[in-house]
Formats: sequence, structure tokens, C-alpha cells
Amino acid sequence: MPADDFLSPSFVLFVGGFVAAVFLFGALIAFVAAAGSQTVEGLAVALAGLGGLFLVAGAVGAGVMRYRRGSGSGSKTAPTGERR
Repeated sequence: MPADDFLSPSFVLFVGGFVAAVFLFGALIAFVAAAGSQTVEGLAVALAGLGGLFLVAGAVGAGVMRYRRGSGSGSKTAPTGERR
């Protein structure tokens, strides 16, 4: 499948980390702009929580993909040793 060339554990971890960074940056901006507003502070906490969720999901997804590939070295070999 053509997507197998691009869908690697490191790519999944990168995307999860990047999306998490975007949410955490949004949380930081919302917290700085809050100026004592509890509603906006709640939004900042929610955005930070979503960022953490995406980071954990990316790490778990990368770990599962690495485990399912067998060796975990990033090689294109199946667990039985045959080339894909």
C-alpha cells in the first residue's frame, strides 16, 4: 500500500507532537490574554488538556506501530524476516 511508505512510527509521533504543540501554544495565548477571566482561563486549560491528549495519542500510536512491525528498528522487514 502506498501509504505504508510514509506512515511510520516517527511520522505518527511527529504529527501528534506537532498538533499538541499547536494546542499548547493556543493554551498559552489564551492564558496570557485571559486577564483574570475565569472563562478564558478554562478555555486555556481545555486547550492544554487537548494538547496533552494528542501528545499521548501520538506516543501510543507510534508505540503500537513500532510493536506491530516487530523489530522496531524502522526497517522495512516483516517480523518473519521477509521483505515487504
